[in-house]
Amino acid sequence: MKFVKTVFFLSCAILLTVTRGQTQGDVTITYLQNDGVFISDGTDKILIDAIFNFASGWINLNATEANKLSAAAAPYNDIDLVLITHNHGDHYTISAVNNHLFHNTNAKLIAPPSVAANFSGPQIVNSNPVRDQSDTLTVNGIEIEVLNLRHFNAFGNDFSRVQNFGYLIKIGGKKILHLGDVDMTVENFQSFGLAERGIDVVLIPTFNAPAHFQTSHRDALMSQIAPDHIIGLHLLSGSIATIQQEVNSLYPGATIFTTPLQTFSLNVTSVADEGQTPDDFSLNQNYPNPFNPTTKISYSLPAGADVKLTVFNISGQKVRTLVRSELQSAGTHTVEWDGKTEHGSVVSSGLYIYRIEAVKPGEKSEQFIQNRKMMLLK
Repeated sequence: MKFVKTVFFLSCAILLTVTRGQTQGDVTITYLQNDGVFISDGTDKILIDAIFNFASGWINLNATEANKLSAAAAPYNDIDLVLITHNHGDHYTISAVNNHLFHNTNAKLIAPPSVAANFSGPQIVNSNPVRDQSDTLTVNGIEIEVLNLRHFNAFGNDFSRVQNFGYLIKIGGKKILHLGDVDMTVENFQSFGLAERGIDVVLIPTFNAPAHFQTSHRDALMSQIAPDHIIGLHLLSGSIATIQQEVNSLYPGATIFTTPLQTFSLNVTSVADEGQTPDDFSLNQNYPNPFNPTTKISYSLPAGADVKLTVFNISGQKVRTLVRSELQSAGTHTVEWDGKTEHGSVVSSGLYIYRIEAVKPGEKSEQFIQNRKMMLLK
């Protein structure tokens, strides 16, 4: 196995490339343009905010790829769901969406009423939850929850009347939440109980606007949604480097989509049975989770390795070192955390991140790093 040297603060199994190859069973999120993504588990296919013509100031597909998307040509054929978050031209174009639906008669469209009013026919699925409420549907065999979330205000514009839908999708055993142009506040999230849902990935808008780079908004996201992974998209094309720096500062280790056709892959890793040598390195979810006052953390080593296991708070500050650069044998190992710091102080309720770093002896240039979240509730 090839180890990854980069530390992902809120990440698990990630593949970020410009290719679109997919291993059977993987759930992939492929960046298309601006706020738009293509999600697939190899069988089900979903497009969110992806089908629009060129939008000035944003990241766009090249003309060839955009034409394939509009015409429902491979790999955008046999799409199951076309989802649109709100009525802005940098998220959909009527003619392009109509063309895609014409060539892909199996697809169903879900969008806010102000968007859906531009389309007609049996492919349109009506959903209109009131503000701060949701609507759960099963469409083309895919379970999806439509959340009516408040749109943010930015650029000196009043977007308070823009109806913004978020979409929580269950696909390939994973839960993926696309928030659209959401206002990141506790009040906007708290009625949905998302932190208890086990969200695998959340996709957030991260262009350079004050609406997205305040610590209070980060804290709202982490406390009310508590995702395993964060993907930032919807970047202004003229200030990508600055935005990346701001996103990395606020969300250490978040994945940032900056180039069309980049792909984020969620792999399903099995846990080795007790007494068997694991096939691969892995860090397992702590149990119980949420917990109070103690929890157990297990991890698997296919070969002997120098292991370090550390607990951090959501700001990236070290709380406790549970395993300190210790050479361990192949197999499954378990440690317990009692919710205390290095100095024996009891930590407060909240979200914590635990990280494993494993290096095979003599191969210090390559290391395995994996992170997971856990919740302490008192």
